[in-house]
Amino acid sequence: MSHSMPPLVIGPIGPSEVEAFARASGDTNPLHVSTAIARTIGLEAAPVHGMLLVAYLHEAVRRFLPAATIAGLSTRFMAPVPVGAEVEISGRTVKRGEDGKPAVLRLFVKTGDGVLACMAEATLSRAMEDEP
Repeated sequence: MSHSMPPLVIGPIGPSEVEAFARASGDTNPLHVSTAIARTIGLEAAPVHGMLLVAYLHEAVRRFLPAATIAGLSTRFMAPVPVGAEVEISGRTVKRGEDGKPAVLRLFVKTGDGVLACMAEATLSRAMEDEP
């Protein structure tokens, strides 16, 4: 049984969000805030922190299943998300938690131009019998 999560559009993710995340997380790698540095490694723009995208994944799951608790979240980053881009997070239930077993959601982060930037699986520690 599969239930789709309504898409959540975030962004554009601007320099102020990226700089605030860098300060809060302690990840002050200049790659994330300097287009000039990003270009030295072949990127067109500075990339958004991967962990900021993970925070957005958590938010998407929280909105879809407000009573659920995320017990685990595995991610695979496939393409950088440039600062200034918009992302769409979508997903679906791939394992429904029943009889106290965890549920699993498969999640996708795509840039505004349709590039798959990240795939993830969220394991929920509570059953989904009462969820959509």
